[in-house]
Amino acid sequence: MSTADQSISFELAKELFRIGDFDRAEFQLRSFLELEESEDGYFYLGLVQNAQGKPNDALNSYYKSVTLNHEYGNPCNEIGVLLLRMGKDKEAVYWLKKSIRCAKNDAPHISYFNLATLYKLWNRPERSLQYLHKALSLKKDFLEANLLWEELKSDEAPSS
Repeated sequence: MSTADQSISFELAKELFRIGDFDRAEFQLRSFLELEESEDGYFYLGLVQNAQGKPNDALNSYYKSVTLNHEYGNPCNEIGVLLLRMGKDKEAVYWLKKSIRCAKNDAPHISYFNLATLYKLWNRPERSLQYLHKALSLKKDFLEANLLWEELKSDEAPSS
């Protein structure tokens, strides 16, 4: 398969993922990864596996992605989210913080929001607000972050 064909295969896999055809997306990604190990390929495979309800497989794919590129924040964020869902909060913090330090991160505002959510769960509203401020400084129209900001600020207000 030529490099152009590999690129088309990868783009097809991403499109199949976007439209929710996870089985075909997984097949395309695995075919692509057989020919070329790729941080993006493993990242998308992890997204597909997570959408299929296979979080442990997704974690393995995300770890492979990070192994290929230690500066790739997207899989670090996803690892953090999955670990948080598994009740492994302390490990989740490590990966979420790593995510925001990575040179390659398509959505650092999401990582900041996820950290804010975690600190809210830990009843640390001041820390949560710090991370929300960073998220909103990157993306002012981030609805979920604005809603959490309002919720935390209303909890902070003294009751009469």
